[in-house]
Amino acid sequence: MSKSFPRFVKFALSATALATVTMSASFAADALRVCSDPDNLPFSKSEGVDKGLYIELAELVGQRLGTPVEYVWWLSFNQRRALRTTMEGCDAYFALPADAQYRVRGLVKSNAFLSVSYAIVAPQGIKVGALSDLKGKKIGVLHGSPPQILLATQEGYTASTFRSQEEVFAALNNKEIDAALLWGPSAGFDNKTLYSNRWQVISINGESLGGQVAVAVSKEKPLLKDQINQALEELKPEIQQLSEKYGFPTQTPLQVNSKSAETRFARLDRLQAKSSAYRSSGFIKVADRPARTEWLVADSGNSLAEAKSNFNNKCSHCHGTNGASPISERDLRKLSMRYKDEWKSVAYTTITKGRPDLGMPTWDGILPDSEIKAIVEFLVTVQKN
Repeated sequence: MSKSFPRFVKFALSATALATVTMSASFAADALRVCSDPDNLPFSKSEGVDKGLYIELAELVGQRLGTPVEYVWWLSFNQRRALRTTMEGCDAYFALPADAQYRVRGLVKSNAFLSVSYAIVAPQGIKVGALSDLKGKKIGVLHGSPPQILLATQEGYTASTFRSQEEVFAALNNKEIDAALLWGPSAGFDNKTLYSNRWQVISINGESLGGQVAVAVSKEKPLLKDQINQALEELKPEIQQLSEKYGFPTQTPLQVNSKSAETRFARLDRLQAKSSAYRSSGFIKVADRPARTEWLVADSGNSLAEAKSNFNNKCSHCHGTNGASPISERDLRKLSMRYKDEWKSVAYTTITKGRPDLGMPTWDGILPDSEIKAIVEFLVTVQKN
């Protein structure tokens, strides 16, 4: 499977679906039932020798709880619509962002057990003590990723964009680029398993570049959450060993400071997407003219602050923080310029109906209608005149 964006970020697309599932009030002692992705190494894998960090950790937690572990396998991104029901019958999900702003109705989270972030990938022997050490070098990034946005806000960097991690590593191997900024866990795993640690993989920390991971548990099972927290605390040495086993960068991340949001967004306006494939996968492209829809924020029951948080949790990995994407067709600040007075109706129709052929999922039935409307009202606040 081609690697692009991190799965723990991608899961934001459908995390709200988990909240609609009704679970029993007490933890079933016969087994710890874990939802997990069957094809997401280095985090999880249903077959093969390498099971992934999440799976091996779930087994260790099960041992601490004195219960076997059973799995409900589902693809956490490619089969989005299936996610509305696949948490049913599960007790826990090892992969939810631990950020307090990432809230999912009906679920609680354990303490954070793992830090994950983007990373600098560079040849061994080259001193990399700061992002500035890459100035003047050709840097590989994935198209539309936070590192591409980051480099677009900084002076002195030359970015080459790719569609997959495999392509970036091939370019590194062929010396077509000097270094890369990739998702740390995936890059570290491939570097170890496919390239015998040919490159150094150095974590970076900064806005939209990483976070921590927690275990999701139903609010109706507070005892299970407490038990998992205790197990995770006891398993800290084992978690460190698993991180090393799967090639995760484990050193202290280098701090990357980005410029102010105003400056960043102004420069992003000048960044043009060069890939025709990405130019054809815009957010607002609907086959039929949408029906006019009128509403007010007060009617949605969601505040603008909540709507902003929901957007950045569920949509920003494709559309950028606050809708500011370096890919012109995904830059949601320009909707009023493109669609004039009808832009809110166009946005609402596209969010609810989706464009699955272009990678835009259907959110009707997954997100509450009031939340969708509130997100559109939040987009009002970021429109450029």
